[in-house]
Amino acid sequence: MSSMTDPQPTRELLRTMRRVRSVRAFRPDSVPDELITEILEVARWTGSGSNRQPWTFVVVRDPATLGAIAAASPNVRHVAGAAAALVIVMDGGMPEIETFDEGRLAERILVAATALGLASAIGWIVPAGAAPVAALLGVPEGRRARTLVSLGYPTEEGAKPKSVPGAARRPLAELVRFERFS
Repeated sequence: MSSMTDPQPTRELLRTMRRVRSVRAFRPDSVPDELITEILEVARWTGSGSNRQPWTFVVVRDPATLGAIAAASPNVRHVAGAAAALVIVMDGGMPEIETFDEGRLAERILVAATALGLASAIGWIVPAGAAPVAALLGVPEGRRARTLVSLGYPTEEGAKPKSVPGAARRPLAELVRFERFS
């Protein structure tokens, strides 16, 4: 029976998608290569505008490099404590389409990490930090490193939800309109 006719794998996927959350406090344990490869395989298969796949991934594990990224863009401080980060480098050829592709790709990485039992958080490198991070990672001119996902295992504190499960989102009745907005 395929997953299209068997509702159980579909429901498990939906449960995983609902469990995705940003965790910014990581234990020092390293993430096995096999898990990083699994996440990168999911990322590789993410759809993109005109199937251009306008991305390259820079896997960063070196604590000094992770710390330097955090210093260059303080809003991604969490990357300094992560076991690894996947930095998404976009080709830069079609910026408007690539922005959509980049967000879609980052979300896939977050879902894959959650499915594999890892904690993760998306990070947006601020414009002032973009050039230093690009230089640090050897990103060629014309390409853009703006989004990263930090990965690791959560600390006990980091694993705790910030709100009561189910209470952090507005009810569907407030979010959904049928046929017309009003």
